[in-house]
Amino acid sequence: MQQAKVQEQGRVKAGVVGPQRRGQSVVLKQVQAFSFTAPALALIAIFLVYPICYVVYLSFQRWNLLGTPVFIGLQNYHTIFFVDPTFLKSISVTALFVVLAVPTQVALGLLMAILIEDEFRGRTFFRTVFFIPMVISFVAAGITFEWMFSTGANPGLFPTLLSNIGITFPDWQHTNGLAAMIMVVIMNTWKSAGFSMILYLAGLQSISPELYEASQIDGVGNAWQKFRHISWPLLAPTTTLLIITNTIGSFQAFTPFLVMTNGGPSEATTSIIFYIYNTFATRTGVATAAGTIFLIVVLIITAVQLTVSRRQESYL
Repeated sequence: MQQAKVQEQGRVKAGVVGPQRRGQSVVLKQVQAFSFTAPALALIAIFLVYPICYVVYLSFQRWNLLGTPVFIGLQNYHTIFFVDPTFLKSISVTALFVVLAVPTQVALGLLMAILIEDEFRGRTFFRTVFFIPMVISFVAAGITFEWMFSTGANPGLFPTLLSNIGITFPDWQHTNGLAAMIMVVIMNTWKSAGFSMILYLAGLQSISPELYEASQIDGVGNAWQKFRHISWPLLAPTTTLLIITNTIGSFQAFTPFLVMTNGGPSEATTSIIFYIYNTFATRTGVATAAGTIFLIVVLIITAVQLTVSRRQESYL
């Protein structure tokens, strides 16, 4: 390739190939290269760009899935911010869920990865046990947790056991909104922590043993010091990836709320996605306006996380 470029430059200098013809050749090669991305770009435009643009378009319309949309400007945005208090409450519910769910998923995944990193008898069994929840659907997991922790007419296993020793389990299904959120977070963490475990395990196993041997020479003796000074700094890229992916996933959480609480009690677990789901059929314009705001918030949070993580990694 380099030899061909040198020959072509020599031909240009000798006047055999003019600069204009050479420029056309470069443009042709660029067009040929970009043509290979055309199918992927077409799919992205059809299934990603167009739906997003159409949602933004509908956010300025009054529509209920019947008839013709009517342009009403910013009225839908005025409704979700100043008329309908449920939307603002759904923002706080979603923020609370993210604050509770993301750290627990990342921390539990890291703990499980550390526990099964070293070779020991039965490690394969524990790897399987820790990862099994990942292959279970959110619907099945939610129904199982709801049955085990039910506080309704037929109490679940754990409320029954606690009542036998004189402890009252919080009525998270009917009155206690905070307990309902905690139950959803527990189920979601149990279901999703295996993903963090797999990535952390891959990161731990990619660290060279020579670094740990060198640390012993420098006086780093116990396991905590090795983790603090070697493992944790080298896991920074993995942690950044997990925080970003888990944050986006937590913002998009819908099935756990639908299956376990249906947004209750008293809208204490009505997330933004659940709010959009409830209002889309009857107030499509309001729902799409909420979806547009949700998209902007997620993009901003992701951009901030990427910027902060890159600055932190530059100092490591």
